[in-house]
Amino acid sequence: MSIFPKRILRWPATIVFMTVIPAFYLAFIIVYYPFNAVDYLDMGRGLFPANISLLFAIMLVLEAMMRTGLHFFINSKRFNWANYFFWCLAELVVISLFQALYLSLMSSGEYGYFDSLFGFCLPYTSLILIFPYLILTLSFSLPDGDASKEAASEADGSLIRFYDAYRKPKFLIAVSAILYIKAEENYVCIWFTDNGKANKYTLRASMNSIEESCLRHGLVRCQRSYFINPAHVTILRKENGWIYADLDMQGVPGIPVSKRYYDTLSNML
Repeated sequence: MSIFPKRILRWPATIVFMTVIPAFYLAFIIVYYPFNAVDYLDMGRGLFPANISLLFAIMLVLEAMMRTGLHFFINSKRFNWANYFFWCLAELVVISLFQALYLSLMSSGEYGYFDSLFGFCLPYTSLILIFPYLILTLSFSLPDGDASKEAASEADGSLIRFYDAYRKPKFLIAVSAILYIKAEENYVCIWFTDNGKANKYTLRASMNSIEESCLRHGLVRCQRSYFINPAHVTILRKENGWIYADLDMQGVPGIPVSKRYYDTLSNML
């Protein structure tokens, strides 16, 4: 899973995270009373029900804010697993900071903030929430039903479905028919063979949004603005210091290949 799964950025996953994480925390505390939580939350004054309810509300608000921010952030930025790990860690730290702040106010200074309350909240919150975080992340990392069927298809007979910028399916085509894909401002142009001729389909989308699907179906990035189908490449040639890939279709110009992707493409030919 080297490519970050885009399903985690969509609203269904965002809503599940912002509701399940606080609910799991509340249920776990009520059922198991872990890590001397009762001593901190009860404060010797019978405040456990009120404190756990308010901590649940605080976590619900913070999780909603952080997950909504994540939703919009990874829509506009190139995200990877390391970024996601640190984002989840930041969520746990922020939740623990506000939990400790609330308990500090409720205890009227009886417990120290950083030396006692935050030092307690961060480890016990992290240990409780690591389970739902892992389970939900793994669940949304799995490809959806359509993607699973496409990935299981044979290379020559598989279909690839392209979605526009609004995640609406727009174009379905056999992978073997694709020649190359080129980015043009806010669009991508999909060049393909049809009855022995080269045709173009223009789709409003970004290269990053189609990258996961392209790589899964055997297309190769050969330059910042191009994906190419290695099955149609006949030769890689150098001309005036530049590298081009010639395709097995007359009238199609050579596709530029950057040095960064040259070895990957040449090893596939």
